[in-house]
Amino acid sequence: MWLFCKSGFFSAVQDRDDPGRVLVRSRFQGDIERMFPSANVIHTPEADYPYRAFVPRMDWAAAVLSQAEGIDYENFKDAVHDGTRRDAAYMSVWGALRRAQDGGTL
Repeated sequence: MWLFCKSGFFSAVQDRDDPGRVLVRSRFQGDIERMFPSANVIHTPEADYPYRAFVPRMDWAAAVLSQAEGIDYENFKDAVHDGTRRDAAYMSVWGALRRAQDGGTL
């Protein structure tokens, strides 16, 4: 699952060793800590996602619910637009999905 939100960008997958946990991954330093302040974040610069943490599945579900309940904007792009690398990355994803929707090339 990919989650794009004001708190950050996350990729969550099932922990292959413990189905009660998910491996939450991020490309940006600090994202996981914002979502899970007590998480033990592992820095893996050689991996696809350089930041990772194992969290209980129910904690992930609660965090996603909290993000959904906390929506306080009428336009997500405007809510995250701040001129940073994250802003550019989010807009690139938005653009690629828009082109795919319209049948164009990515």
